[in-house]
Amino acid sequence: MSIVNIGVLLAAALVGWLAVSWVITIVRQQREPPAILHRESQQVLSEDARLKGQNLREIAETWPTVLRVRNNASVDEIEAAYHQRIAECDRVRFSKSAGSTQRQEAERQRFTIDEAYSFIRTSRADR
Repeated sequence: MSIVNIGVLLAAALVGWLAVSWVITIVRQQREPPAILHRESQQVLSEDARLKGQNLREIAETWPTVLRVRNNASVDEIEAAYHQRIAECDRVRFSKSAGSTQRQEAERQRFTIDEAYSFIRTSRADR
């Protein structure tokens, strides 16, 4: 075995070790809980977790009102309304002029909108 072959083997071993280390790092990062970027968001999320949102019956009765669509709206209309409502909430949540209570209310509305959209999307997918 020549010195060139030994050098190639060492380089290959180093590259392999780096690749395995990189994969392990990626897997560890995916297992970690997501980072909360804003303390206000974390407080609102913990409040929502305590409230646990609406039950299924309430969501089934209120989703058209929450999304501002008709009961017999098409999937495309529902999706468009969902994105429009989320955009309204996000405008308030990320506005520099909005106060803390306005942001918290927008976060609560966003949570309710997400629940309603998830409910109707799941129930319509069963058809």
